[in-house]
Amino acid sequence: MPSFIPTTRANQRYCVELPDVCCATVAPWLAFALRDPRFFEPELVGQASIYCGVALIVGISTLYTSQISNTLTLHISLPDGIYIVRCAFISAVITSTVAFLITRLDSIPRSVPVIHFLVLGSLLLTAGYVRSALTQYNELKRQNVRSRDAEKIIVVGANRLASFYIQMIDAHSVGHHKVMAILDARPSLRNRMLNGRQIIGAPEDLPSILHEYKIHGIEIRRVVVTADRSELSQAAWDCLHSDASIEVEFLAEHFGLVQRMAEVAAAQALPAASPPLQGNDAVDIILVQRRKYWKVKRVIDVVVACLLLVILAPVIAAVGFSVRLGIGSLVIFWQRRVGRNGGAIFVFKFRTLLTPFDGNGHLRDESERLSGLGAFLRRTRLDELPQLFNILRGEMSIVGPRPLLPIDQPPSDGIRLAVLPGITGWAQVHGGNLITPREKNALDEYYIRNASLWLDFKILVKTAQVLFVGDRPHIKVVERPRSSTSSETEIGSNASLEAKACFGPQGFRARGKV
Repeated sequence: MPSFIPTTRANQRYCVELPDVCCATVAPWLAFALRDPRFFEPELVGQASIYCGVALIVGISTLYTSQISNTLTLHISLPDGIYIVRCAFISAVITSTVAFLITRLDSIPRSVPVIHFLVLGSLLLTAGYVRSALTQYNELKRQNVRSRDAEKIIVVGANRLASFYIQMIDAHSVGHHKVMAILDARPSLRNRMLNGRQIIGAPEDLPSILHEYKIHGIEIRRVVVTADRSELSQAAWDCLHSDASIEVEFLAEHFGLVQRMAEVAAAQALPAASPPLQGNDAVDIILVQRRKYWKVKRVIDVVVACLLLVILAPVIAAVGFSVRLGIGSLVIFWQRRVGRNGGAIFVFKFRTLLTPFDGNGHLRDESERLSGLGAFLRRTRLDELPQLFNILRGEMSIVGPRPLLPIDQPPSDGIRLAVLPGITGWAQVHGGNLITPREKNALDEYYIRNASLWLDFKILVKTAQVLFVGDRPHIKVVERPRSSTSSETEIGSNASLEAKACFGPQGFRARGKV
């Protein structure tokens, strides 16, 4: 299923198709029939009925919440099939668990849930395939394919681009264009099929193929080349240009794909664009990242995140339920931010803003989008709870520099991006949104150079204070960056000097050598 869909453009659609309900109904009974037909005898049918009743309720609920019926049936892809099998597995596991709590599965073999999973998955996949076949048949019947007057095309090159081109012709140009055959220089592909078209020869055979088609009353007026120009031999070039009445089209060049591929290759050959490191920043980054404390800190982060997820599970569930009722779906949204070493990460949060448009399609003013619930979640920082999953994913830490949006990133980061970003940090407990990006940069550099267990504990205590009293700038801590007259372009080179000026001559002292 797709991930990272912009929240304001994504809405949930819940429904269940009748064929899927039939599959959920028949699957458990068929599983008992395959395991042992004696379960249909009067003394055993009661146990089987309980299991099948639970399977029906759980199956319909799983189908409803998994949104399998939302999949378009024109083409069943591999990810769709995997999602259907996963849905069948979840249904079988929940059914066996609930049935065990009710009857302890007395007189029911332990292999029944396994057979139930296999049967349900097979039936759902078969139903999806049948719907797909019927949809395609009805589509062809509706279009009433007439290829007599269609323009006849020969494709040169058996590759993915040729496959996509043939699918596009079949879907959108029925009755106007028709791909007759495919040519490819590789002998191993001769007489094989690609999207229902046979590979009948090499590009050098084009003149004889055109002549043979013409004898049988088929006029080829266009040759579409999906291969690269460099893959064509001189003989193939001569054949393509031998008849001026035939239009030759290079598909990749027509859509601008060749130029785009060249640009991508050139971009990959160059080092990633980033602000140049100035002064001793490069050496500082190496020294910072070599500290053993970051490895110990990573272990602590994972343990604490797991404990918090267990302890705060009721709070997370309550917040999610409140967001669903008070703000709408989706409950959790993401923001793309800059992580360690400048890499992109997706930071999760509970949704706090209403959609840009109301129920009548009218555009909401930006000041109206923040609801009372959203303001409460932001003030109490409860909207940050999903970032515990970012910690488990290895993208964030509990304490560290706060990840910024790409547009808010300072011109030169110094060593700020040398470590994992955090949910809370030294800059957040000394002003947060009330201080400038330059001041945040200096404060974050101080933390990175002086990170220790004691400093992390101190930040967590101050974070708890901020939750109750709100953000308050600490003048003594940030007054030096505020009074600095350095230009924005000098921020990166002077960041370490600002940190030392803010926090004294020991600002670069690395405490807690772990």
